[in-house]
Amino acid sequence: MCYSSLKKHKVSRRDILRAMIAAEDVLVKLLECAPAGATVTIEATGRLGGVTLRLNAQGTPFDAGEIGAQLYNSNETDHDAEASEVIRTMLKKLLGDSLECQNRHGVNHVTMRVKRSPYASLINTLIALTLGLGTGFLLKALLPGAASAVSDNVFTPVYTMFMNALKLIVGPLVFCSVASSIADFSDLKALGRIAARVVGLYLITSVLAIGVGLLTYRVFPIGNPSLASAVTDAASATIAKSEGVSISLRDTLMGIVPTDIITPFQKSDMLQLIFMATILGMAAAILPSSESGLRKALNTLNRVFSLITSKLVAFIPLVVFCSTAKMMISMNLSNLAGVLVWVPVIYVADMVMIGVYLLLAQLARLNPLKFLSKYYPAMVTAFTLSSSNATLPSSVKQCEAMGVSSRVYSFSLPLGATINMDGSCISLIISALFMARIFGVPVTGSVLLSLFIAIMALSVGSPGVPGGNLVCLALLIPQIGIPAEAISLVMGLYPLVGMMQTCANVTGDAVVSTIVAKREGLLDEKKYNA
Repeated sequence: MCYSSLKKHKVSRRDILRAMIAAEDVLVKLLECAPAGATVTIEATGRLGGVTLRLNAQGTPFDAGEIGAQLYNSNETDHDAEASEVIRTMLKKLLGDSLECQNRHGVNHVTMRVKRSPYASLINTLIALTLGLGTGFLLKALLPGAASAVSDNVFTPVYTMFMNALKLIVGPLVFCSVASSIADFSDLKALGRIAARVVGLYLITSVLAIGVGLLTYRVFPIGNPSLASAVTDAASATIAKSEGVSISLRDTLMGIVPTDIITPFQKSDMLQLIFMATILGMAAAILPSSESGLRKALNTLNRVFSLITSKLVAFIPLVVFCSTAKMMISMNLSNLAGVLVWVPVIYVADMVMIGVYLLLAQLARLNPLKFLSKYYPAMVTAFTLSSSNATLPSSVKQCEAMGVSSRVYSFSLPLGATINMDGSCISLIISALFMARIFGVPVTGSVLLSLFIAIMALSVGSPGVPGGNLVCLALLIPQIGIPAEAISLVMGLYPLVGMMQTCANVTGDAVVSTIVAKREGLLDEKKYNA
C-alpha cells in the first residue's frame, strides 16, 4: 500500500526505500503508544512536486526524538552496542528534520516529508514578491497618508531586523566556513591552485561583464539630454557617504590586512574575514593529526552557524514581502518616465551575461541546462533580496546540490560575494554612459579606459557603507566630468536594477565554483547530471 502510493506520486525507488525504513520505525512507536485494537491509517499526498507521508493512530503523545531511541538496547554485547549506534545514526539521517509529531484529541499525527518540492521556495518567494508589490501599490494609492507610517513602523522594522540578523551571522559563517575548509586540506599546494583559478576566473568574468555592458549600450544608446534639468539634490545623502571613500586599488589591497580581530566581524568586511580565516585554516592544516582539536572545533562551529543560517533563511518570504512593499511605497513614480528605459537595458545586459556564464560552463564541458535547473532557487533569492551576502546560504545549498565540493564553494562563494561583482560592473558602465549622453560628455578612448580601471577597482573593493552600488556610481561619474548629483535621476529605480545585478553576481560565483571544482576533480558529476 505504502509502496504503491509513493510510486504513484513518482517518488524514486531510493526515496521510497528510505521512507519505508523510516515509516517502519514510526509504526513501532505508534503501536507502542496506541491502545489495543487501535487502527493506523497511512496516506501519501503530493503537492507542487513534494510528497508527504501521513500516519495517524490513537494513543498517548510522544516526541519525534523518541522514535528509534529504544530499539536494539536490550542485552547488548559491545559488538551489538556498536551495531545499534550505527543503526540509530542511520535512522537519524533517514528522518533528519523531515519528521513532525503532533497529538490532537488523543490521536497521534505523524507527518514525514518523503520528497521535498523543488519549487516550494520559488513559489513562496514569488507569492511574497507579488503580494508585496500589490500591498505597497494599494497602500500608496488608497491610503497615501498612512502608507509611510505602515512602511516605517511595520515593513522597515521587519526588513531591518532580518538584515541585522544576516549581518550578525554572515561574518562568523564565512569565517568558519573558509577556515574549516582550508583546515581540511592536506595539500596546501592544491589549495593555492584552487585559489589562483578562482580569482583568475573572477577577474576574467569582470572584464567580460564590462564588455557586455559596453556592447549592450552600443546597441541601445539611451540617454536624453533634456533629463539634465531634472537633476535634484535628492542624492546629497549618498554623495556625502561617498566623500573620503577611495577606489584606489592600492588602498583596497592594503585594507585586506586588518589592524585587529574584532573590527572585521563588526563591519562584515569580507576581504579581511577571508584573510584571517585563511591564515587560521592554514595553521590548523599544518598541525599534526595528534593536535586536531582546532580542526574539529572549526568544523563544529561551521555546522552550528550553518544550522542557524538555515533557520534564518526560512523567513525569506516574509522579508521579501516587506522589502518589496516598502520599495513601492517609497518610490517616486512621477519621475520614472524619463529614465524608465534605463532599467530594461541593464536587465538585457545582465541576461546576456548570464548567457555568457552558461557558455563558459559549456566550454568547461558542463551541461548549462543542468546548472540552471539546480541553481535557479539561489538566483530567485538573489533577485528578491538584492544582496550577495544575504544569498550566500541559498547559494551554498544549491552548489552542494550540484555536487560541488565544500572545499571549493566554502572558499569561492564568500570571496565571490566580495570581489566578483559582474552585475555591478554592468550597471556601472551602462549608467556612466547613460549619464554621459545626458550631460553631453564625449565618450573617447581615454574616457572608456578611465571607466574600465575605476570599475575594476570598485568591483574588487566596493565601499562598505549603506547604499552600496549607488555610492560606487557617485564615486565613478565625477571622474568623467559628470556631477555626482546626477545619481538622483536613477535613485528611485535602483532597487529594481539591484535585483537583477545581484542575480548576475551570484550566478557568476556559482559558475566559477563549478568550473574550478570540475578542473580539480572535486565535482560529483553524477550528482550534477542527475
